[in-house]
Amino acid sequence: MTAADRLVHLLARLGVRRNEWRVRPGLYRLGEAGPDSPVFASANYRLSFDALRGALEGMDAFILVLDTRGINVWCAAGKGTFGTDELVKRVLAVKLAETVSHRRLIVPQLGATGVRAAEVKKRTGFTVCFGPVEASDIKKYLAAGRHATPAMRTPRCCPTRRPASTILSPAAMPKR
Repeated sequence: MTAADRLVHLLARLGVRRNEWRVRPGLYRLGEAGPDSPVFASANYRLSFDALRGALEGMDAFILVLDTRGINVWCAAGKGTFGTDELVKRVLAVKLAETVSHRRLIVPQLGATGVRAAEVKKRTGFTVCFGPVEASDIKKYLAAGRHATPAMRTPRCCPTRRPASTILSPAAMPKR
């Protein structure tokens, strides 16, 4: 990524012009992507797109960007903007079946709550494969034959979860 990309990331993280950090929905070709190249789905939030693009550096691949109204994958899946209908709409709009010879879409694990894989297959002919949580694990995921290890299925951004009863228990509260 360029220095300009890094500046954009800093400004986005600071909340400067928050609604301007969007990528136009559509199909993006990385490297010399061709009919056999993998297709990865992403949100149109610039930081999500750039994280995926950075993780795919040096690879020939396609990124199918969904219109999530500038929201990241995880939040958009919960809101319904990274979902089955939008994924189907984009696959058909970009005529993906005419671009690639295979019928596989690699969708971020954090988008799974919004995507009904069987419905996508029924409506487009494409099989949804749920990739790793972190974009940085994508090359390992592909090298393992599109198999995610348990570590690849766990968000590293979040602290280890404890049962709610532990969190809400007065005994668990710090003493003052």
